[in-house]
Order: sequence, then structure tokens, then C-alpha cells
Amino acid sequence: MTLAEIVSVTGLPGLYKTSGKRTDGLIATSLVDGTTKFVSGRTHLFSTLDNITIYTQEGSVELKEVLASMKKNEKSHSPVDLKGDDALKAYFEVVLPDYDKEKFYASHMKKLVSWYNILNAKGLIEELIADKPAEEITEKSEAAAEGETEKPAKKAAKADKGEKAAKPVKESKPRAEKTATKASSKPAAGGARKTVTPRKAS
Repeated sequence: MTLAEIVSVTGLPGLYKTSGKRTDGLIATSLVDGTTKFVSGRTHLFSTLDNITIYTQEGSVELKEVLASMKKNEKSHSPVDLKGDDALKAYFEVVLPDYDKEKFYASHMKKLVSWYNILNAKGLIEELIADKPAEEITEKSEAAAEGETEKPAKKAAKADKGEKAAKPVKESKPRAEKTATKASSKPAAGGARKTVTPRKAS
């Protein structure tokens, strides 16, 4: 699963995995209780977690980086039992020290901690923050390279087939010969004619 498959839905608690898409909404499965339902795009807004960023003094950071920091500090600073604005701010002073104190509100912190706890309870944090294995990238690169190599070979094969198919056409008899053949089937001028025996006079 990736962060792009998980959405936050306005007006609905928790997080949802996208199970299907329609022109007027999403089929979403709750990561809290596992229920699946249609969520209308006319009454709700969707935010995929890969598009969530957190304000910092230098600009912003992706949610993936914040989740990684929260996981790294989980043993010494657990986000499970955080209560109150002061506790939330003290926690983020550890996991994201340079957060923008004017733009990253306590309400944002509370929501982010809630998301982390949901994902962590499902054992998804490691999967979501992990980079793609180098082997996987290498395999894809090699497959792409092989595909590029095969393309010219296929074109050459098609060209060979085309040339072979063209040969019978080139070797076919010209029209003049066909005309001559048709003409030769008719009796030549001055040739033998059918003899008609005259009737005897009565």
C-alpha cells in the first residue's frame, strides 16, 4: 500500500483506503473498522496522504518524512496517549523541531497523531515510509532496456517479412502478357474457319 491509496475524507473520521473510483465519488474502505462504502464527491472532499505537507520554518516537508520521524522516536516519545495542546506541541518539538508555529496548529497536530496511530495499529507505517528496493528499480530498468532492444529487432523482422511478401508481386507477369494470353485464346485472323456445307438444290 502507498500513501497515494489512502485518503482523508472531510466530514468522516479516520482514514480510508481507495477501493474503487467513480465519476461522482470513491469506493472507500475504512482503516478503522474495515467497512466499505461509496463516498460522494458532491458532499465530501478527498485528500490523498501523499499530497499532505507540513509547514516548517524553511518551507514544508512531506507527510512521509514526518511519519518516518514519528516512527523513529516512537520508543522514547509515544504519540498514543497525547492529551492537550501543550503535550502535542512538546511532542512535535521532538519529531519536527522546525515546524512553523504560526501555521501548524494544535488541531493539525491532533489530526496527524490520530492518522499515525491508525496506520501504526494496522502495521502500515514501515510499508508507507519505505523507499522502493534497489533490486526492484534495477529490474524495471533492465526490463525497459530489453524492451528498447527488442523494438528495433521487431521492426527489422517486420521489414524482412515485408520484403518477402513483396517479391511475388514483383515477379508476377506484366499486364501485357496477360493481355497477350487472352488474345491468344481467340482464333487468329486468316486462320481456319468453320466450313458450312451448302444445301442441295431441290
